[in-house]
Amino acid sequence: MSHTIDLTLDGLSCGHCVKRVKESLEQRPDVDSAEVTLDHAAVTGSASADALIDTIKQAGYGAELSHPKAKPLAESSSPSEALTAATPELPVADDIDDSQQLLINGMSCASCVSRVQNALQAVPGVAQARVNLAERTALVMGSASAADLVQAVEKAGYGAERRRRPPVFVDLKPDGTCRDLLAQRVRV
Repeated sequence: MSHTIDLTLDGLSCGHCVKRVKESLEQRPDVDSAEVTLDHAAVTGSASADALIDTIKQAGYGAELSHPKAKPLAESSSPSEALTAATPELPVADDIDDSQQLLINGMSCASCVSRVQNALQAVPGVAQARVNLAERTALVMGSASAADLVQAVEKAGYGAERRRRPPVFVDLKPDGTCRDLLAQRVRV
């Protein structure tokens, strides 16, 4: 028997987020249709509310059953957390570079960046992760393997691949020994 379930959504911030939730719901065999906005979903089908909420959470967003008497909250006049958060400084690089760079696919907004960054920072061995939406990259400091990092990003619903480092060039000293040019980085 088909019925409509109304859900309140959390964490969606753009059309890409809405599309991701709608597609996740409509892939379920027990969902006939889903109408999704930034903060609400009306889902028609035979699925239970718990199953729909789990599907939305697997897509990386929050959801709960709508309460019929609940009034929407007024929009806040304060800027979002993403705009006011202090940016911690990156750790100073050692002579041994323990950073990795990833190419990220599927990000379209600050919420996507936050989701990818949180997924990377949750990987054991990651000291810090920085995600750049414009360049579609992530710089990760720490000892985590590239495979673990890629898997974390993919689990969050995005694509990732390790960006290959350029070849290391060497310079010959007058005495004929080699000197690694990357070791001569300028520290800020």
